[in-house]
Amino acid sequence: MTGLYIHIPFCTRKCLYCDFPSYGGISRYQEAYVDALCREIRNSPYAGQAVDTVYFGGGTPSLLTLVQVGMIMRTLGETFRLAADSEITLEANPESMDRVYAAGLAHIGINRVSLGIQSFNDKELRFLRRLHTGKEAMQSVCDVYEGGITNISVDLMYGLPGQSRADVMHDLSCFVSLPVVHASVYSLIVETGTPLAGLVGKGSVLLPETEITLQEGAAVRRMLADRGFAHYEISSYARPDFASRHNIKYWQYEPYIGFGVSAHSFDGRFRFVNSGNIPQYIEAAGTAAVTAEREEIRTIRGEEDYCFLALRMRRGIDSERFQSLFGETVESAFGPVLEDLDRRGFIEPTGRGYKLTEQGLLYGNYVFSRFLR
Repeated sequence: MTGLYIHIPFCTRKCLYCDFPSYGGISRYQEAYVDALCREIRNSPYAGQAVDTVYFGGGTPSLLTLVQVGMIMRTLGETFRLAADSEITLEANPESMDRVYAAGLAHIGINRVSLGIQSFNDKELRFLRRLHTGKEAMQSVCDVYEGGITNISVDLMYGLPGQSRADVMHDLSCFVSLPVVHASVYSLIVETGTPLAGLVGKGSVLLPETEITLQEGAAVRRMLADRGFAHYEISSYARPDFASRHNIKYWQYEPYIGFGVSAHSFDGRFRFVNSGNIPQYIEAAGTAAVTAEREEIRTIRGEEDYCFLALRMRRGIDSERFQSLFGETVESAFGPVLEDLDRRGFIEPTGRGYKLTEQGLLYGNYVFSRFLR
């Protein structure tokens, strides 16, 4: 079945490291934006398709009112065939989440919340320009749970300037003490054009050495495995049956439809990108003009994308699926690359394909780049 992505670009303010299409100080557009979003959904050429995942991402979707979330959910239900067991996720920040809001979300049909906590350390949170404290982060998880949503994911970061191994372990200790079933744990990446990139470029912020960050990542994997979290994707950990069904669609090269400013869609053959300008999006939503880019994914590009994405998951490349998608074996497409990466200890055969080794996890970006032709 298809997955739906709903982009909510509003933030109270932009974080230091963020390069996502999100904007602070534009709440004046919120009502018109939700109306435009519903208009785009109702006029979708994919209306009537069966859907089993919905993901409200951002930005900060928890800045929407419950009435606005309800409007979007009703429009989705009227336009698509939502499976009874659909996974419906809403991203939230601790400062815009409380028990009443969580209970309202549950009543509307949201059954999974992903909290952008990043750290439980107040010093680190201030550095990242987050608006919550460690204590508020802990409370937000409890509020979601007590509001009736038990499928809770948390985002955490390591590799921060000045962060020690003990700090990372403290964050994980806080995490595992909470009623949480999923974690996305990322190493800090300095993205071009972000405020963080400017500070690093001027020498105002010093990043930890790569070897230290790699060691922290290994420690994260060990601790979460010891606490019953399966490492199913390069940055994702879940208790049994709680892997992100929506994100798995991206990694397994399955179709998804995106709505909202800058939203991406993939129907199995074409990729589409919506306008990245909010006023232009509001004006064009529901018409063909909302699409800013359209690209046909031909075989070579598709093969590259599939391998790049599939290797993010611990199950790795599925040779049978590769052949069904592209009409040739993965060995005929990438034989020399596979042989070299296997010889160097970065990937290993699984019987049904290939997956990253522990060494390959450490150097994932290099491995992925080898599949670009």
